[in-house]
Parts: sequence; C-alpha cells; structure tokens
Amino acid sequence: MFQIRLFLKYFLFISFINLAYAQQDYKGIIVDQKTNQPIPFVNIGIVDKGIGTVSNEDGVFHLELDPGLYGPEEVLQFSALGYATINKLISNLEFRYNDYPRILMEPKVELLNEVVVTNVGLYESEETIGYENGGHQFYGYWKDNIALGGQLGTEINIKKGLRRLDEFTFEVIGNTADSVLVRVNFYKKDGKRSFPGTNLNLSGKNILYTIKYPGRATINLRPFDLFVKDDFIASLELLRVYGNKKIGLILAAANNRFTDSYKKYASQDTWELLSDAAMAYEFQSTVYTKKPKKKVKTKQKKKVNTSFISGYVFNGNIALSDVQVFNLSNEITVKTNEKGNYEIPASEGDLIEFSARGMKKLRIKILKKKFINIRLERF
Repeated sequence: MFQIRLFLKYFLFISFINLAYAQQDYKGIIVDQKTNQPIPFVNIGIVDKGIGTVSNEDGVFHLELDPGLYGPEEVLQFSALGYATINKLISNLEFRYNDYPRILMEPKVELLNEVVVTNVGLYESEETIGYENGGHQFYGYWKDNIALGGQLGTEINIKKGLRRLDEFTFEVIGNTADSVLVRVNFYKKDGKRSFPGTNLNLSGKNILYTIKYPGRATINLRPFDLFVKDDFIASLELLRVYGNKKIGLILAAANNRFTDSYKKYASQDTWELLSDAAMAYEFQSTVYTKKPKKKVKTKQKKKVNTSFISGYVFNGNIALSDVQVFNLSNEITVKTNEKGNYEIPASEGDLIEFSARGMKKLRIKILKKKFINIRLERF
C-alpha cells in the first residue's frame, strides 16, 4: 500500500524504455468535417501503450513513433469532446514530410444529460465536497517526462443524490515552467474495475485553466452544467507547457486514505490505480432535495497551537534549495531542501529571515498563517 507522499512523489516518474530505433514523425491537422475549422486539444495515442499527445490550439499535432513495433491490428485513436472517436490502423498511417494531412472528425449529437433539473418541488442548498490541503508533506508532482494528455485524477466521495458542480479549487505549490495549460475532466466510475470511464462533461466545451504562479486556483464550472448523483472522478490533464523550461509542477494533496486516485501517462494510455491517496481537489456544489435540509449547528473547531511554520521558497517560478531560514526570535536556523521546502519552529509574532547567495534578504513577521510560500528577488 502506497503512502500518500510516496504516491504523489512518484506520480508520473515512470521510466519508459524506448525500444524504437526508427522513430518517424506522424503529423497532421485535425479539422471539423462540417465547418472545416481546426479542432484544438484532441487526444491522440496508441491505445494502452503510453504513446500519445494532444493537438495544439490550431489542431496541429506531432507524434514520434515506429510503426514496425506494433501489430497489424493495433490502432491510433483520436478522441475529442463532441466528436465521434476515430481509430486508424497503425499499418495504414500515412507519413508525410512536407505537409500536414487533414484528419476529419465528425461532430456527434450528444444525448441530453440524464439528470433533468426543474424548479418544481426541489430545494437547493450549498455544500462543499472534496479534500483539503493536507500540508507541506502531501503533494502531487508532475515532472519533465510526462507526455501531453497525461492525467492525475482523484475519486470524490459524496452522498448519493442530485447535485451540480459549481466551482473547482486546487492549489499550486510550485511551477518551474513559464506556464502550463491543463484541462479539467470529470468521469463516471463506469470503466473497467470502476476506473474512470464516461466523461461527464456533455457541454462539448473544454474546461481549460492556465497555471502560472503558486497559489489557489478556482474554476467556475457553472457554464458547463455538470450534474452528478454519486461518487465521481475529477482529473487534471496536461495540454501544453509554455516557455523553454521543462515542466516541474507541484500541486497540493490531501491527508486522506479513504479514497483512491488514478494516473495516466499519456493520451489514450491505460489508467493506473493509486490506492488510499487523494489530491486536494475541492468543490462548491448545489444539492437538490425534495425536502429542505435541516440546519445543523456546527461545532467550532478548537484552535490548535502549532509550534512551526512551513512552505516553499521561490525565485520567480523556480524552487530554491539551500536557502537559510533564520528565526530571529528563537535563534533557530534551517535550510530549504532540494524542492525548496522548509519547516521551522515558530510562533505568532516571531521574525523570520530568508537569505540565499545572490538573493536579497527578506524578513517577515509571523501572524496566524502556518503555511507560507516565499519569493526572493535577485540583487
């Protein structure tokens, strides 16, 4: 059984042995059969093989592969929200070097969401679901060897009943790239072995978010009419990494062993189960009931006096290791680790100094916050 920190530490660090010695660039542009317009962010890949990519904003894609490594029945699959899936035999793929062949995808008529909401006889109430940030020792980790289309999903446990997903929140702890474009996906647990299956987003619209700086990210889901009645899986999918730096994305995870998570290395790859672990994915939702919910007085949580603070130190979007963190009040000194993380005994009112070679010193006064990210500037 994985510890949560181990699961997230090793997320997408799988080393795939590249046996191909005759890689070819299979490329093209994917367009709508009716409108002739490019289709962005199409998932393209060899089913269950960890070889895949995603088309860009203009429908263009490149995929390095060696056709000689695959059997005559294996296929390259193209799938996108609102379009019929295409399967092409790898043995029939056309490799061109001077142009981009057009691949036509046919729009499909989506069935109306099985959940029909009316204002007759239904009462609405707001409810927060999902999992909170478990602290600095729980995190998700996307590194440079993840392929486009790779995903990290978590099962969200809820009470059975009709609800609408209104807002989705996750927390970025660190990002080494200039910016990262992700897609938010929602799945039923109707795949093999209750893995992610049917996509719950029937709007035909991609739910996109660009990650740039550390902090909490909140996405408005109301325009997408996402309704659920039972447990579901929420996932973030990598679509683009902008700038010249490789991806190094750290997301907050939860201290939760009562749900499972799932990872996928690339487009059209197989989902893998990661038991007893969860990302810190939180939702605001609207619950619909036939009777008004009883108001329950919630007990005030007792304040727990912690004797330390923790967080990460950055220069721009780069995590800094070996930064000296000095508590001037109790004269305790620590240094950030290789991921830029620090933890130091401190109390409210203490002065903390951060210093590193080539960086301006920074002093802060501790208030009530116990998890503090620091950004240092160069001289």
